[in-house]
Amino acid sequence: MENLQIKPGAVFISDAHDNANKRNFLKFLRNLGSAKTLPPQIFMLGDMFDFLANTTFVREFYAEYIAIINEISQKCEIYYFEGNHDFNLEAIFPHARVFANCAQPANFSFKGEKIQISHGDIFLPALTKFALLSLRNRAFLKFMDKIDCALNFKISKMILKSQENKILYKKAGNFKSYIEPKIHNYTASIVIEGHYHQDEILEFEGVKYINLNSFAVSEKIYEVQNSQNFELFSKNLN
Repeated sequence: MENLQIKPGAVFISDAHDNANKRNFLKFLRNLGSAKTLPPQIFMLGDMFDFLANTTFVREFYAEYIAIINEISQKCEIYYFEGNHDFNLEAIFPHARVFANCAQPANFSFKGEKIQISHGDIFLPALTKFALLSLRNRAFLKFMDKIDCALNFKISKMILKSQENKILYKKAGNFKSYIEPKIHNYTASIVIEGHYHQDEILEFEGVKYINLNSFAVSEKIYEVQNSQNFELFSKNLN
């Protein structure tokens, strides 16, 4: 099984949910695009867009984002973990390393310590998992794209519009109890997820669980320091 290395200076960002009303991620990408130096690695933990797939309207809607990511992914390593709002992205980001839902969690290490990373919507009940994977099916998306084109993109516009004012942060009072049942599915001593937008570090028996905040909520990124032990240090950009 492949085991990739996390480098000091790597940056993690998750759940930007960019749309017509939220452009924080675009601002972040523009700054990267004009920067003289880039992080050695950028980890995008999914749901960076409110809806992005390999379909006609959304590829055009997010054209500037796509162009910048493709530009910087030729200068530094980008690892993109598909979420429940962005999927079938390999053709869109050919120079990035894209992890589909079925390829998550992905195995990484930092100075010998094993780390597993995913967007977070894995290890779900079988019926829920089947429904989500069906929606991400390439043939289904291609078929729906043809219908969407014939309807002057009413489907894509409706999906994007429905997400514009979505509340992206609500503190989960029982978050540890919610996460605990799925921790045994991981095999690493450190687990990193997005999806839940909780910005918490939890300790389970032998496992440190890190949940990142939504970039849409806090404009927060997380950076790996050059230390012996793996730690993520948060930084607010706003």
